[in-house]
Amino acid sequence: MRDRIKKLRKALDLTQSDFAARIGSTQNNIANYETGRRSPSAAALNNICKEFSVNEEWLRTGNGEMFKAAPSCALDMLADTYHLEHSEYILIEKFVNMKPESRRVIMDYIREVAAAVGNEMAPSDPHAPASPGSIDIEAEVAYYRSQLEEQKKAADGSSASAGHSSSGTKMA
Repeated sequence: MRDRIKKLRKALDLTQSDFAARIGSTQNNIANYETGRRSPSAAALNNICKEFSVNEEWLRTGNGEMFKAAPSCALDMLADTYHLEHSEYILIEKFVNMKPESRRVIMDYIREVAAAVGNEMAPSDPHAPASPGSIDIEAEVAYYRSQLEEQKKAADGSSASAGHSSSGTKMA
């Protein structure tokens, strides 16, 4: 590995001090890595790979190319940043390459499916309030009114059966 670190530093045309500063280390550590007196820690290797876009496999074993292939487009950068799997990459790529009208059709379809699923999951009580995001205020008011009226009737019925008279006000 010592030869690869030196080869990398020379390819970047950096002094040991400049190389060290870029990875948050010291010139003495870089000199020790290059002479084989010390092996870089996992954190140091990670910093080298991140800072200089180095292929970690190459740095550790010498296999492959010295540098990672540069992202060729914004999607490649997103895939690298968010660690997208190949199928996720393809899905996003196909979607963004569609005509805007086609993307709108797909988004409308997704919204329609989400609304249908939301309706399936709605409470079985037809007077129950709608789920969040699709609030029908009139339906909610009617539902709560019916609940309050039922509570009032139950309270009136229990008062009458207990032999008490009730002089409650009528709910509108």
